[in-house]
Amino acid sequence: MSTLQCVLNMKLSRESDRSMGKRSKANIIYNTSLPVIFGVKKYADALLNIVKARDINVNYRLNLIEVRTDKQEAVFEMLDHPGETRTFQYEMLHVTPPMAAPDVIQKSVLADADGWLDVNKDNLQHKKYSNIFGIGDCTNLPTSKTAAAVAAQSAILSKTISLVMMNQKPTHKYNGYTSCPLVTAYNKCVLAEFDYDAQPLETFPFDQGKERRSMFHMKADLMPYLYWYALLKGFWGGPEPLRKLMHLGQQ
Repeated sequence: MSTLQCVLNMKLSRESDRSMGKRSKANIIYNTSLPVIFGVKKYADALLNIVKARDINVNYRLNLIEVRTDKQEAVFEMLDHPGETRTFQYEMLHVTPPMAAPDVIQKSVLADADGWLDVNKDNLQHKKYSNIFGIGDCTNLPTSKTAAAVAAQSAILSKTISLVMMNQKPTHKYNGYTSCPLVTAYNKCVLAEFDYDAQPLETFPFDQGKERRSMFHMKADLMPYLYWYALLKGFWGGPEPLRKLMHLGQQ
């Protein structure tokens, strides 16, 4: 589970607490090893407004190193103060573990120094072995690991492999597109879409940095259909055609 999803689960927990009349007794704390709540400023600003309004405490640059279940304590190292730790008492603890590629990649000649499949970020071709390509969570592509990213990558990969099989040079480039639907309540969502440069790359011609019921229904009702019946069957390569249509070809 991503850092982002942790934030959202806290927000949903807050909604649950409020619906049961327990919010005043709950102290919700979000600790992250990152220096920001989200990597794209536009959506980070939106999230900060939400956590402030909902009285959620956010702490940065804290990395979980130990959980003392007998005492219900979570110990974090303070990344900006080497050697120092901070301990939090908890009743419910939601943890995002460190992520890694599977051993079959990490322990092979295909991996980079950090253990990820070492591919060109533009054409998805392996940097050393030209007959190998990669998409998805196992790669070292500098973007968020989401199904939306895989969809956009698959569209580029299909075109790239076709050209390579005809002994032609790959020309299509993946721009790092990914999407993170930030579910902020039981019926609201901020649909974050962005590229390699952490710049918004939004599909719809309205401000997606705001909580919207329509975006919630897109995630809850439309996206599962796209995933199971389009993406997994090779029919969905991301929203780029729709985005160009919505923005009259300007993106």
